[in-house]
Amino acid sequence: MTFLRALVMLLRVQGFRRLFVARVTSQGSDGVFQAALASHVLFNPEQNTDPKLISAAFAVVLLPYSIVGPFAGTLLDRWPRRKVIVVSQLARVVAMSAVAALIILGVTGPGFFLVVLLVFSVNRFILSGFSAALPHLIAPEDLVSGNAVAPTTGSVAFFAGIVVGGFISALGTDAAVALVAAAAALSAAWAARRLPFIGPDTVAGGPRSVRVLAAVARGLVEALRTLPRRARLLLVLVLVSRLPFGYVLMQTLLLFRGPFAQPGQQVGDVLGFGLAAAAAAAGFGLAAFVAPWLTHRWHPIPFAARMLALSAVAAVALAPWLTPWTVSATNFVVSFAVQTVKISTDTLLQAHVPDALLGRTFSLQDMMYNFGLVTAATLAAWTLPPGGATTWPFFAVAAVLGVLALALPGLWRRVSAWDARAPLVRDC
Repeated sequence: MTFLRALVMLLRVQGFRRLFVARVTSQGSDGVFQAALASHVLFNPEQNTDPKLISAAFAVVLLPYSIVGPFAGTLLDRWPRRKVIVVSQLARVVAMSAVAALIILGVTGPGFFLVVLLVFSVNRFILSGFSAALPHLIAPEDLVSGNAVAPTTGSVAFFAGIVVGGFISALGTDAAVALVAAAAALSAAWAARRLPFIGPDTVAGGPRSVRVLAAVARGLVEALRTLPRRARLLLVLVLVSRLPFGYVLMQTLLLFRGPFAQPGQQVGDVLGFGLAAAAAAAGFGLAAFVAPWLTHRWHPIPFAARMLALSAVAAVALAPWLTPWTVSATNFVVSFAVQTVKISTDTLLQAHVPDALLGRTFSLQDMMYNFGLVTAATLAAWTLPPGGATTWPFFAVAAVLGVLALALPGLWRRVSAWDARAPLVRDC
């Protein structure tokens, strides 16, 4: 089944159609907002940001953002998910508007990043809620197609939002971009209000504020105790597959801030970086096109392994040349590989993890994604030259993709046999 056919088929389902609109508008607003941040912080001539400070910014934003994940997962398994998503969207509207005000006032210190952190932290509830909602809206046999269509179109909307935000920034101000993002988040809140029931199947009374920490601890212990080894392998796979993506992203940013910038561009080649981001979006899109068709022929693990191998070969072919076009093509290849892993892991987790644990499981998955990105950015900051002008990392990225492709099928067979011999409390 092709991507377009899967999209048309799923859009006939009213619940999925409403989830699709809610996700696209939400992630589109994310892209617009991140364009405002990139323009204001990374490509601002008044902020001479070196690689180590950029990696520190990644850590400041993403690591606390990830720590919120277990809270989000626990509450999504206790509270009505639709209500949580709507309230979270409205909180984002307020926080994005506050960021716009701080940009106008010229504030870029700890207070600025604290409000930015709030935007990203609240988003954990939204994205985890979208993932946990999908099994309630479509048939189990359509989960592969749903995981190809919904997250991938969300990612494309995110990158489209970056492009739109970049154009708005070029014509106006960064504050205007943040306000546009707030308006888009408000639209996403309206779309989320129209969602049908999305779980959890059994709603426990939400913990009072003084008991939240204890509830989170109990929820994590339960998830760690009951998740089978195959699910744990999938979470590790998510972390490791994120490393090449984060490293290439960091090097691309450094290159377009320095060596790839045209003479006279004091802030770097923002448009060039935007095109590289568009190439990454195209890689996500291609993964979505091939996933529904190929996963009907292959199990998700062989599918991911073969796409990783194909991407490794393409990355090796591109590695010797360091030009804007080859770097953009590498972004395309690596994004394609990462998204095939994402589709495969989403499908396997949704099909085998009990609904009572889905919110926590996808929160843990988000943590792995973000921790992998921060780790890759930190490695890049300490191993790359200031301008990022070196080719060896592209060979290293190709090697990581190749090793994953070779090791994954055997590891899956091994942990599956282990689960069969000595199952945990709940087996998948």
